[in-house]
Amino acid sequence: MKTIIDIQEVSKLYNEGHSILDLSIKYKVSHMTMKRRMIENGILIRTQSQQKLITMNKDIVKKRISDGSKRSQPKRKITNIKKYGHEVASNGINWKDTYEEKNGVRHPNQKKEFIDKMSGDNNPSKRKESRLKIKQNRWIEKTNNELNEIKNKSKQTWINNTGKDNPMKIIENVNKVRKTINEKLGVDWITKDKDIKNKIRETHLIKMKSKIIERLKFLNLELVEDFITVSLPINLKCTKCGNIFETVLDYVFHDYGICRKCYPINVSSNERELREFISEILPNNEIIYNDRKILNGKEIDIYIPSKNIGIEHDGIFIHSENFGISSSYHLFKTEECISKKIKLIHIFEDEWHYKKDIVKSRLKRILKVDTLPKIYARKCIIKEIDSNTKNEFLEKFHIQGKDISSIRLGAFYDDELISVMTFSKGNISKGSSSKEGVWELNRFCSNYNYSIPGVASKLLSHFKKNYNWFEIFSYCDRRWSDGNVYYKLGFVLDSITKPNYWYTKSLKRIHRFNLRKTIKDPKNIPEWILRRNEGYYRIWDCGNFKFKIYKETY
Repeated sequence: MKTIIDIQEVSKLYNEGHSILDLSIKYKVSHMTMKRRMIENGILIRTQSQQKLITMNKDIVKKRISDGSKRSQPKRKITNIKKYGHEVASNGINWKDTYEEKNGVRHPNQKKEFIDKMSGDNNPSKRKESRLKIKQNRWIEKTNNELNEIKNKSKQTWINNTGKDNPMKIIENVNKVRKTINEKLGVDWITKDKDIKNKIRETHLIKMKSKIIERLKFLNLELVEDFITVSLPINLKCTKCGNIFETVLDYVFHDYGICRKCYPINVSSNERELREFISEILPNNEIIYNDRKILNGKEIDIYIPSKNIGIEHDGIFIHSENFGISSSYHLFKTEECISKKIKLIHIFEDEWHYKKDIVKSRLKRILKVDTLPKIYARKCIIKEIDSNTKNEFLEKFHIQGKDISSIRLGAFYDDELISVMTFSKGNISKGSSSKEGVWELNRFCSNYNYSIPGVASKLLSHFKKNYNWFEIFSYCDRRWSDGNVYYKLGFVLDSITKPNYWYTKSLKRIHRFNLRKTIKDPKNIPEWILRRNEGYYRIWDCGNFKFKIYKETY
């Protein structure tokens, strides 16, 4: 009697990864009978290697192999130690010396024929189809849960082996990578190499081109010439009025890149938001916009007479040297306001755009309109925190974001971290000494949802009592502060620095340290000219107050 087999169910189970053997056992027929029935019904039979791959990828099989390997590992280590003197056999076999005697190189992949075979397009890993296949096998065909599981397993393995969840959090690894990159490229990080930066830029342009064209069309603009980067000047044509004007494509995504004949606006969207915020928190105060009387023709964007406070919204694009703004421009306005007993705050556009909540909290405090719940410092516990916790807090609550520091102190209230102060060793590049006992107070900030009187003093006192020091110095940004908090903490004014500059590109400032000259740059051309040719322009602040405090015993 012929066995009845549900061929649809067989097809479904087979496609799910079950083997012919699994199916023959289920239906109580021989392997050959099941295979013949499947072929008769048009089911494509997998090759042996294909079936082996599916079987080996099953969780139950992986677990069985893994468990078996773990069970045999102690015995294997003992055997290897007896035979080779190492737990891992390959560590105790000096096969490279033997191989070098026979072949002249220490590894098969160093042989000329192998290098020739694997170079250029011959390298399978560089072929588009191979890379796509690897990508599909590793990532694309996996669910989010599977990807998260892989990520978590990887982190846990690193934690178990090194105490860190990422190899690049180990300073020795970072230094080794930097050394290798520097030896090969002459820079300390791969993305600082000019050729690699250009390659990244080209890839970015390819991805962005359709978005740029779409954005231009939406704003009734079109290209007059081809573009090679979004950060260099280019001519655009307005399709409404025919006006041809120069702009930067990157700013087409903001308020600056549009036709000024058709859209003659003078205030950016970020500045409009800032105005609305000030009006909201000071509903009963007179607010003057774009005042040109106080500074004899120079403009103050927002002025509150009852507070004697002015606020400048310094656009990254129009306040850079590209618009003729000099290194002393912002400082001059600040000092002119001081002479008229007006406190002038400078807010860079990227600060409002990316750190809006921090800027709002600082403005509320300066304008004395914050009504926050108070937590007194005497109720807080001070203790050291790890680097990840510190960075996460600084990114959320400090306008400059995270830092590199060796001492990280946190103030806790009911087990909640509410304030952070960090310190690093002094160094010559910051105008100080690198000798023992000299520290820089790098960062101090608190959770802007609370008012915490006395917490800065408590954090600093904890540092003084528990660490070796005889000098602490710190910098105060003149755009925001007159340094009053430092005087309260016992610091004295040491010096006043000249205005510092950042490079600008798109809607952000880039620290000049990240764009300093490399060994590939010509020595006879200044750094700022090289960067300007690459589409970067300088923008200046108002300089810093440098404060110091000394231990009385010294």
